[in-house]
Parts: sequence; structure tokens; C-alpha cells
Amino acid sequence: MPPALAAEQPVPEGWGAHPDAGLTSRQLTYLYNRLVEERRRKVDEMQRHMEEALGDAGVMPDETDMAQRHTEQAYLIRFADKERKLLNEIEAALEKLRLNDYGVCEGTEEPIGFKRLELRPWTRYSVAYKEQIERERSQHRR
Repeated sequence: MPPALAAEQPVPEGWGAHPDAGLTSRQLTYLYNRLVEERRRKVDEMQRHMEEALGDAGVMPDETDMAQRHTEQAYLIRFADKERKLLNEIEAALEKLRLNDYGVCEGTEEPIGFKRLELRPWTRYSVAYKEQIERERSQHRR
């Protein structure tokens, strides 16, 4: 397991993993802190991108400059939207912790595994189930 995060906070009392998740209290504390830190980072990044996109660009008499600014704004707004979607995933994972339902696959109810959660603490599916979803999607596209 990687070293503890700076200023590590304990998991709030009453919050926890699903009984079948098989996570130790140390692993759970680590994952909780990763989620909280990632949530903070995403909120900051999303706000920064929206401020840049909506900020005053001043007077732009040149049509090329205006077109470039609109392109930049669209990019920043799309990027902020992706961050918002990830923020929703992080919030859902924190809600699962609050409900003591964290760490099990939403599709199979099998434990997700610490290694996968370590990489993406907001993940909803085990590797096997996620691969199954991707296979089904690719079959539907044909």
C-alpha cells in the first residue's frame, strides 16, 4: 500500500465498507482520504476551468481572435463537464461509504479488490464485470 496521504483523516464514525468487501480499516482510511482529496482537486479544477471559460476576454475586434476564444471556451466547458461527471462518481463512492456499501461491484455484488480501488477509488465495478459490460457494448455497436 502506498504511504499515507498528508493530514490523513479517519473515516467518519459509522461509515465503512460493505461486509463482503474484505477491506482492512487501514485500507479503508487510505481510500476514504483519496476520495476526499480527489473531490477537493476536482472541485478546484472545475471552478478554475469555468472561470477561465466565462472570464472577460476583453474587446476582440478581430474575428479570428473571437473564434479562437470561442473554441477555447468550448474546450474549457467540455473539460469542466468531464470533471463534474468524475466528481459525481466520487460523491457516489463517498455515499456508499456512508451507507456501508463501499467496495463491492454494483453488477455482481462481489468484492472489487483493493488494487482496483487503489487505482480508482470511485470505481463501481470489478474488472471482470467491467470487461463484460465493454464486450456487450462492442457487440451492440456491430
